[in-house]
Amino acid sequence: MKLFGKVAIVAAGLGVLGTGIAFGPAVAAQGGWGKMAGHGGKGFHRMIKRFDADNNGELTLQELENGRNERFKEADTNGDGVVTADELKARIMQRMERRADRRVQRMIRRLDEDRNGSVTQAEYLSRAKERFTWADLNDDGKLSGDELPRRKRGGRRGSGRY
Repeated sequence: MKLFGKVAIVAAGLGVLGTGIAFGPAVAAQGGWGKMAGHGGKGFHRMIKRFDADNNGELTLQELENGRNERFKEADTNGDGVVTADELKARIMQRMERRADRRVQRMIRRLDEDRNGSVTQAEYLSRAKERFTWADLNDDGKLSGDELPRRKRGGRRGSGRY
């Protein structure tokens, strides 16, 4: 990657940080970061949980700075005090891999009826048949538009997956 590309990515990251600083007072007036982002305050609670070093349920600016500095050091794999695009990409890929691993395990737990650690085609189809039967409200062996679950914003009927 050319130097300009790396600089642009780092500059974009700093821009995001600067946006947080610039809009912080407006966000506070809106009820906090989580509320403004539409997460009901979850983002703020996760931040406290992640960085509250003394586990007293409160986050000081020093604890936030210490936690963020530690995360920066983790991303700066070569320890030169600069996070490059390649380092950011590696960090993102690690997180994506961990999330994918957790998702695979959840899917296996949900679909693996005989609990042998793998999913057969019969087990996979069994789940689909179960969901179809659940959705077929008039038991005619067909799904029509009026039988399909209507999702409310932020909610699901059952798991919402077929």
